[in-house]
Parts: sequence; C-alpha cells; structure tokens
Amino acid sequence: MFMFAFSFRVGYLFPSEFLWLSVLIIQTLAFAMTLPYYIKFVNKVFIYILKNIENNIINSLLLISLSWFFIIFLTNYIFVEGSSVLTEFIMLFVIIGNAMLSYKMVYSLVSVNNKARELQEITRIDALTQLKNRESLYDDALQKINNSKCFTIIFVDLDNFKSVNDSFGHAIGDAYLIEFTKTVKEILNINDGFYRLHGDEFALLVDRLDIETFCREFEKLEFKNIPDGVSFRGASLGCSSFPVDGNDISKLLHLADFRMYQIKKEKHRIGT
Repeated sequence: MFMFAFSFRVGYLFPSEFLWLSVLIIQTLAFAMTLPYYIKFVNKVFIYILKNIENNIINSLLLISLSWFFIIFLTNYIFVEGSSVLTEFIMLFVIIGNAMLSYKMVYSLVSVNNKARELQEITRIDALTQLKNRESLYDDALQKINNSKCFTIIFVDLDNFKSVNDSFGHAIGDAYLIEFTKTVKEILNINDGFYRLHGDEFALLVDRLDIETFCREFEKLEFKNIPDGVSFRGASLGCSSFPVDGNDISKLLHLADFRMYQIKKEKHRIGT
C-alpha cells in the first residue's frame, strides 16, 4: 500500500496517458529491488518473533498491523480521490487506535523484559545465603579484567563443616552457613564481592592491597549468634590476583583453590 501511494505520486511526473504504466513499472522495480531484503527480514526477524512471542503480544501486533493497513489504505484513497470530512474523521480514529495499541504492545514487551531480568537475577543468587553465585563471580571478575582493574580472589573453604552436618543435621548446617555469611558481612564490612560457590565453598572479590592483613582478620572470625551451640570452626583461605597470577578467571579461581587446599593440608598435618 505504501509503495502504491509512492508510485502513484511519482507517476504524476509523467504524461497522464502513461500514468498506470508508470505506476506498474515503478512498483515492479521496487518489488524486485526490495524482495531479497524482505525475505531476509522475514526469515531472520519476523519468523523468529512469531515463534517466540507471547500470544497476547501477537494479538496486539496483528491489530497494529491491521490499523496500519487502514492508515495506508486511507492515505492512498486521499491521494487518489481527495480528502473529505468523513475520511479525515476515520483517519483520525484509526491513528488514535494505532497509537493506543502501540503503547499497549510496548508496555507488554517492557513487562516481559523486566520479568526476564528479574528471573536472571534470581538465577544468579544463592537461595540459602542470598549471596551471589559462581556465575556472578565470573561476570564480575571478567568486567574487572576488561577494565584492567586489579583485584584478588580469595577462595574460602569452611573447616570441618561436614562434621557439623553429620553431628547436628543439615538444618543446623544451613543455619551455620547463614550465620557465617552474616558474620563476614558485618565484621569485615563486605556488602559486595562475596559469593557462595558450592556447599561450604565461598569466594571474595576484593580490591584491597593488604591481602595478608585482610586474611588474618578473616581467620579470627567468631560467630555473633551461635546456631544451637555450634561455634565457628574456622576457614581455610587461598588467594590469587589479577594481573600478577594471570588474566583468565577460571585459572585464577583454580589457583586460589589450590593454594587454599595446600593451607588446609598443612592444618591437618599440624593437627595430627
């Protein structure tokens, strides 16, 4: 319909006896030139949208498309036959309806996008401790690497946590993990850069320069609120830094884990 209006107006540049022939030639050329791009758009964009969009948004999209059809139809009619009060009234009504439908569809799309963002945030948070998870650690560390910002990963493994679960049950074990998280946040004043990786394994992403002092403070932690008489049994820490120890987050985390394991082995050796 748009091409018809365009070709009709261009056709008036030629003698009136060739008007319809000019319109036909212009439309044919435009169709031939735009067909490959239209097919590419339909295959890559439009079909993908139709396959993945929700039904209520599809209905809005169809209504908007229908209203655009009427707008272009009325525009063509006005070009050919001229305007009247009735056609102007109908045109105004269709445009208002199109605007309302467009806003409704945009609102639906924004709502869906917000829900997807909220769901993504939920999947990046540990359900028990409400800390960020391993995926968040990778993303945050990668962002620092891309910005060439120095940082240190501190890998934390709780000592003798298995004995807490075995002796007191998993409910007390969960309370132990929650209290550990609260204590670290309060005493070390850490509101961000604190992650639960798995089970009793945690990690910190810190920008502090004096890591040794920070780790010594960490190892002196004591629970403020002891869950059912289970006092804090300590933790083993291992560190790696960017860019000193590398620029690959997986290797940095593995190195921090390895250094933590060496410290834990030394503790066991001294304990025996």
